[in-house]
Amino acid sequence: MHTRTPTVSVKDPRGLNVATVSYYRDTPGETAEPRIYRQSYNAAGRPTISRDPRLFKLLETEPDARPNLMTVFSLTGAPLYSDSVDAGSRLTLSGVAGQNLIGWDSLLTQVRTEYDLLLRPVKTVEQAQGTPARNRSFYTYGDNTPEFASHNQCGQLIRHDDSAGTMHFNDFALTGGVSSQTRHFLTALDEPDWPADEAQRDLLHEAGDGAVTRTGYNALGDTVSQEDAQGNVQFSDLNVAGQLGQIRLKLSGQTHDTLLLSDIRYNAFANIVRQTAGNGVISENRYDPQDGRLLEISAGLAGQPLLQHLLYRYDPVGNILSINDMAQRIRFFRNQKIEPVSTFTYNSLYQLIEATGWQRINTQNGPQEPVFASPPDPGQLENYRQTYTYDPGGNLTTLVHSAASHSWTQQMAISKYSNRGLAQRADGGLPGEDEITAGFDANGNKRQLQPGQDLSWSLNNRLRRVDQVVRENAPDDSELYVYDDAGQRRRKIRLVHSGSSTRTHETRYLPDLEIRQAPRETLHVISVQAGRCAVQVLHWTSGGPGADQYRYSLSNHLGSNTLELGQHAELISEENYSPYGGTSWWAGPDKVQASYKTRRYSGQERDATGLYYYGQRYYAHWWGRWLNADPAGTADGLNLFAMVHGNPVRFVDLQGLAGIDTVKAVGATAARELPSALIAAAVQYAVTAFLSPMSVGVTIAGATAGAITGGISGYASANWAQSAVSVDDPDSWWPLLAKVGGAALGAALGAAPSLLGILDPKGNTAAVTQIGSTFGTAFRELSSQYLAHAGSSNPSVGRADFVTGLASMGTVGVVGGAMGFGGSVLFGAEPSGKALQSILAGSTATAAGAAGASGVRGLRGTPTKPSKGGGPTFDPSKAVVGYSSRHFFSSLGQIANLAVAQIPGYSGLDLNTQAAVSRAISSAIGDLRSTFVTTATPGLIAELGQTSWDLEKNTVGTGITREGVPTSSNAAYDPAATEFLYMTSETTRRQRSYSRSNLSHQMTHM
Repeated sequence: MHTRTPTVSVKDPRGLNVATVSYYRDTPGETAEPRIYRQSYNAAGRPTISRDPRLFKLLETEPDARPNLMTVFSLTGAPLYSDSVDAGSRLTLSGVAGQNLIGWDSLLTQVRTEYDLLLRPVKTVEQAQGTPARNRSFYTYGDNTPEFASHNQCGQLIRHDDSAGTMHFNDFALTGGVSSQTRHFLTALDEPDWPADEAQRDLLHEAGDGAVTRTGYNALGDTVSQEDAQGNVQFSDLNVAGQLGQIRLKLSGQTHDTLLLSDIRYNAFANIVRQTAGNGVISENRYDPQDGRLLEISAGLAGQPLLQHLLYRYDPVGNILSINDMAQRIRFFRNQKIEPVSTFTYNSLYQLIEATGWQRINTQNGPQEPVFASPPDPGQLENYRQTYTYDPGGNLTTLVHSAASHSWTQQMAISKYSNRGLAQRADGGLPGEDEITAGFDANGNKRQLQPGQDLSWSLNNRLRRVDQVVRENAPDDSELYVYDDAGQRRRKIRLVHSGSSTRTHETRYLPDLEIRQAPRETLHVISVQAGRCAVQVLHWTSGGPGADQYRYSLSNHLGSNTLELGQHAELISEENYSPYGGTSWWAGPDKVQASYKTRRYSGQERDATGLYYYGQRYYAHWWGRWLNADPAGTADGLNLFAMVHGNPVRFVDLQGLAGIDTVKAVGATAARELPSALIAAAVQYAVTAFLSPMSVGVTIAGATAGAITGGISGYASANWAQSAVSVDDPDSWWPLLAKVGGAALGAALGAAPSLLGILDPKGNTAAVTQIGSTFGTAFRELSSQYLAHAGSSNPSVGRADFVTGLASMGTVGVVGGAMGFGGSVLFGAEPSGKALQSILAGSTATAAGAAGASGVRGLRGTPTKPSKGGGPTFDPSKAVVGYSSRHFFSSLGQIANLAVAQIPGYSGLDLNTQAAVSRAISSAIGDLRSTFVTTATPGLIAELGQTSWDLEKNTVGTGITREGVPTSSNAAYDPAATEFLYMTSETTRRQRSYSRSNLSHQMTHM
């Protein structure tokens, strides 16, 4: 299947990826079909046109066909206009500081944001075409008066009015977290047009004091307690590493707390390997120590047969081949041997093409509630097989379900010009192009769920209403949704009409609390999540059985809730799922009790419509597609409707935006970076402790160290830059002058902190820091390479685009600032405190910043690179680049902080704020290094390495020592691994070569 199916990435002289060729095969032995992704850039290197293989192929017959995405950038590099075949067009006009001022979409909806003098948003105005404008939201901030200062509200957002109501932020902790907040809901369900006057806005609220949530933090800003709006308090007890150790709950009105989860243990990847639930059930997870893959999930009472026991088997790249449910026995029914084993087959693009499993007889496809078996009857089980077909754009077009009792086929008609699609009609026919066009609005929102069931959308593309039962002369049965400005659902209202009466079912969502109101009961649901165990406490204030219920849900690798147990580990319900989320088996002793479970496939809430709510959009499992285009744009690929790139067995989408591999990579990055940063910080501080800032020798040594690493970095980047410039004269001095100039500039910048430090009357602490960094950076690079094989990552494969780079820098800067502030508050200004700040807070900021940057790259579409496995390795060439660039960017951070310190008023800031600013600046500048390395590496390795694969048969330059075109970057591990084919310009005169990079891997989840 996967033989000779690499993914080849073609890069232009600037190192930008202009084409990606994947080879598709779904049957072993067949000729692989090339599929080409095409990307174009403007002169500044920003992506302007992107096409997937299907629309790129369309150019052969329709040269004027629109690309998947076309983007026009402003002179500052901000996206000005975008046109997506899936999501429509967007036009955004920005201010001089880059803030979004006004924007329009394909429906000509206008959104205007107003700012104060500090460029903080104060009002958002929304206007649909042909309708009056409305004030969608207001933002109010605290000033520097004593009243606000007493609650740490100075400069903070203290009131936010949005479509869900009003949120008051009453108190803030010293670490910046919100310690008290109040939510006021609106009396009306319609989206409000907020008055400018606050008193007038308050009149739109429901009567009462609102729902107050209080949060307690420790000195590092970790949450240690939370009191919900009904007075229930959750206590989170942390271990010495700051990880969750146990969770306790004290219900409102009670004097004692109840242990919900305890004895939580972790491995080196920060994965939970064992925990004990409050009902005595012990859950254990076993991972492969080489690559961190989950091998086994087990759960049960001590000394009794396991209630859950799942065994996982993988292919070399991490796709799941089988799941064996050892807690179930083999059954025989209707001449079938029904084994509790699910198997999975993939094509060469790692899309799922076949799955086998077991189900309840006569399982149907669709949004309807699955049939519940009560009591569980193994005699109703049978085997099933599903096959899947995808088009070149990644759309699931055909799902064939085969079973002895009932078989069915689900087909999807996809537009010729986009990824919008409609399911087959009731007569089995497929909709045409005109029907598909009419089935969506201009922004890519579907108009109907099923024939006659209309979908209504808000102006910011949130699903507002689903008409479930449509009547001609009576009100429709419908479900309505209310969201806050972040797009999170805050209310769900289901209206059921019967004659002259209307029954209302409403759910309100508050932090860790749901309030469900029905005609005959009011239920409070307190939720706790840790690892693969979720706990829900059901407390009825009216109706219901009276006594509180503690429910413990056990999940599989995707987070799908498969087993729900009671307070004494008794079975409430069990559920099994097909790969794309349909329920294949749902059973338990009592359907009424089982019906209180709402979070099911992937741990997401299933609505009465059959749709799964993922936080940012809705998923229709019977189609295997999202209901509307991805609100995050192309963060998860060019297809804005596809579910986790056709691999729902391995990946799960957390918010309807991107797969969970990004989240795993974030955790693995933090686990790698923290020990490496701790070692480096400890070494650096130990060295600086022996140095006197008043010594001339220290100044000379600091300047020399900075000049050397700066010169190396400057030379490398200049060598790369000059190679992209065409020089007709073979005897031109330009390449040499460029490299010498780059080295000189880098040396000057590298030495600058120590030279500027001479002016400090207290001594040259900058030089001391540079010398300490010389040693600390060496250990940082060595330990970083030593740990690089452990866990997955979202690496910087090439230069980040402007938005990704800015988002990454911002994330790292905010994290660094928070850690700097928290470290200063926690450890103080004494010598020992400064040492702890430097080592613990600094290294934590480094690790958290690296993890945050990894998350940003993953959400912006960088493919996740799986764990290398094996043992530690060391690359001398990478070490030279890594060491010099780390030290150089540390020097740049020093320069920036020295400059900021000269700003009038800076010296008057308190020490905690100064620590936060300094750490934020250093972290943000340090984040630029990941992009810098992508240019410095080829520029420096061109002088360090040799190649025998060279078009002009020269003897120096970048490349690999092989004669044939490689088919895999690691054939023994993955026969379909990615190859990058660089069209590199000359790094040395008459030196033009092909080269390969193993920094990335076959795109797995985008």
